[in-house]
Amino acid sequence: MKRVSSTARVQLVLLAAGIAFAVVAPYIFNSFIVGLLSLALISGLFAMSVDLLSGYAGLVTLGQAGITAAAAYGVGYMANKVGAGIPAQLLVGLAAGMVASAIFAVMAMRSGGVYFMMITLAQGMIVWGLSIRLYKITGAENGLTGIDRPSFLSEYWQYYWFVLAVVLVCSLMLVIAVRSPFGAAVKGLRESESRMRMLGYNPALQKFYVFMVAGFFASVGGILLVFLNGFISPSAATLAASAMGVLQAILGGIGTLIGPMIGAFIIVGIQNIVSTYLERWPTLMGVIFIVVVLFARKGIVGAISIGWRRWLERREQAASDDSAVDAGDLPDELALESSEPR
Repeated sequence: MKRVSSTARVQLVLLAAGIAFAVVAPYIFNSFIVGLLSLALISGLFAMSVDLLSGYAGLVTLGQAGITAAAAYGVGYMANKVGAGIPAQLLVGLAAGMVASAIFAVMAMRSGGVYFMMITLAQGMIVWGLSIRLYKITGAENGLTGIDRPSFLSEYWQYYWFVLAVVLVCSLMLVIAVRSPFGAAVKGLRESESRMRMLGYNPALQKFYVFMVAGFFASVGGILLVFLNGFISPSAATLAASAMGVLQAILGGIGTLIGPMIGAFIIVGIQNIVSTYLERWPTLMGVIFIVVVLFARKGIVGAISIGWRRWLERREQAASDDSAVDAGDLPDELALESSEPR
């Protein structure tokens, strides 16, 4: 029977606790907090799409927000400029995100390392530039407004349940993906492209595939985000938006899927709750990142996993020491008597 690793156990425990908290949250908190939880779930989905590229494939991206913005602008354009219904908004939004993903993938699939990072940085800035220049389509700095949710999701708690359901389904799809042969090939890209080539894989094509899969989930996150805010502007495609997804993944634990979601909740909480009490909240966030980088290289999930494993090792060692002490406390006569055949 295959032994479950400590990291997997920690992820399962955190996942169960997170789902339990998410289920009871609308009954405990007010509309403001529930809205922030919806935002954190969407941010977590975006961070998970970043983690699929950065954590599993070893391809650090700084332009993922461009894909999210493209999907959001697709929805906004159909709602604001065309006046189309919800199905058309969803279809065009997802199509816009996937087209952007395909273009990004073709441009970056033959690069790696710092070159891949710089190409994706430029891609995100291109989307940001287009969102400002194409003012007749995007509204430029004013953005696009009038993006209404479906009537059955008009209440904040209704939309929260919808976001939670979509994020759970997407998370399950990501777990299946990383545990499939596709996921093994993606991890092979991170370890050695030359070895993957020797095994008969096409690394460039594998990069295209993983870029498209990550782009799909980023597009879903963009659609959820634009319906949450009812508004989309060029700020959604900035470098800061892309970098925040990378930071969320690093903070929670890159290459773990559940880690980016934890990182997203922490950062959204600091940005929207702690900032109301602490004027220099960016300093606090910077200190947290420094502590994580220095003392928890594998993020919060990795630190908990290491602590859990060490605690189990100490407990097993203490139990073995107690057994040895108990055996050594026997008198010599009893020890000899117990060793004689009866």
